[in-house]
Amino acid sequence: MFDAFVDAAFALLVYVGLPALFVFLVLKGALIGKPLPTSIFLPGYVLAIGADRTETALIVFVSATGYVAGQLVVYSAARRSGRSGIESAPRVSVSEERLDQVEDLFDRYGGPAVFVTNFVPYLRGLIFVPAGIAKYPVLPLVFYAFTSTFIYHVAIVAIAVGAFRAVF
Repeated sequence: MFDAFVDAAFALLVYVGLPALFVFLVLKGALIGKPLPTSIFLPGYVLAIGADRTETALIVFVSATGYVAGQLVVYSAARRSGRSGIESAPRVSVSEERLDQVEDLFDRYGGPAVFVTNFVPYLRGLIFVPAGIAKYPVLPLVFYAFTSTFIYHVAIVAIAVGAFRAVF
């Protein structure tokens, strides 16, 4: 069942293109679309459409922008409702232990923690909860988030597409 969902989502992505990619990544950044595997969707989409370097750069830019937009949804919810707003959100499953972990990281390192945690699966985006609660300024938050997300997505695409093209 899960595989069928992922297959259908990928087919929709290939059919609709960048707007679907943007929406998928907004959902993923907002912690709702966690079942959508970025590490498969991004390079898979690049390969499926036979993207050249310019198209690949646009794909990575759109994906990073969508992901950060989704993270800002989490930030806004946490800023408005605090931690309880995230914990009670439907379709968002985050353990109390994970939230404690990202709160400690954010309290200790602030904005740079946003940059670093965006490279860590299962922590990506959660750092926006304590950032929202602390009312961390949006512009530096977006800078840290977009920069790290863009680098992360470039790495995913470069490694996967490079490996695929080397083998095939």
